[in-house]
Amino acid sequence: MKTFFYLFAVLFLSHLSFANYLDRDDVQDFIDFMHIEHGFSKEYVSKTLSQASKQQNIIDLMNNPSEKVTSWDDYKKRVSITRIQNGIRFIKAYKKWFIKAEEEFGIPREVIAAIIGLETNYGGYKGNTRVIDALATAAFDYPRRRNFFKTQLEEFFLLTREENFDPLVIKGSYAGAMGFAQFMPDNYRRLAVDFDGDGKKDILSNPADAIGSVANFLSSTKGNKRGWERNGFIAIEADPKKRNKSIKSSFKLRSYEDLDIKAKENFDFNDEYIQISLFPNDDSKDEFWLGDKNLYAITRYNPSSKYAMTVFLLSEQIAKIGN
Repeated sequence: MKTFFYLFAVLFLSHLSFANYLDRDDVQDFIDFMHIEHGFSKEYVSKTLSQASKQQNIIDLMNNPSEKVTSWDDYKKRVSITRIQNGIRFIKAYKKWFIKAEEEFGIPREVIAAIIGLETNYGGYKGNTRVIDALATAAFDYPRRRNFFKTQLEEFFLLTREENFDPLVIKGSYAGAMGFAQFMPDNYRRLAVDFDGDGKKDILSNPADAIGSVANFLSSTKGNKRGWERNGFIAIEADPKKRNKSIKSSFKLRSYEDLDIKAKENFDFNDEYIQISLFPNDDSKDEFWLGDKNLYAITRYNPSSKYAMTVFLLSEQIAKIGN
């Protein structure tokens, strides 16, 4: 009898976790918005959201992202020999599409591979969280970034309608990023491309589309900032211009004279650059890097110094060992 009541309680609470979103005014407002603004039937949006589940672990992970809690010493260990070798194999397996991406967008194959390698281990792990759960949880139960994730939830509904996806099936990261390239829904709709010409923009399961979409992302513009530049250097080592000055990473493009760091090698610095500061836990020296617009483009993929420099270092090793 105790077992029966226990199972009943579990099923009842599980039902509530799925149904409670429809009892909220902000969710009803969202349903009305999707109907009025985009022509979705209220029944469809309600039915979909009624099956979304709030997950506390999503909120916990958003409060403590890997780029924040992982030290630089540990983070850069992702540039492992296994990941380098898998990147080389990935490029060889889809060489045709990497060549096309280089020709059309000017993005080096090793940079594209490094991003896909860091995001999903070359498609080996794309996330196991239902995107509808991730986005609903963040949109309605994560006040700090509620507006951003409500927009992503809106974009997700639009994406699934446009691409004829089942919104209850797609899985991704705890933040709702999807596929080989881990695009958020707005970037999926705006920047994913049908690279192999089969009539679908499928970065969920198609490596060719993922390769082209990463290249398109990096080459795109944002505001008045240019995307990837074919003749850029990405990043070079630097030193502080002044001793004993606290130097922080800055992704704002500035003239060389306005930076707090100076390059270790001679270069004609007549453009705008960003500065990267990385602080190891051990007794090794702090690291400083000067990045051009290409490193800036990588930071737009993920606004983290650790992430951007790991992409760069991984791409360097893929190119070095793969040649």
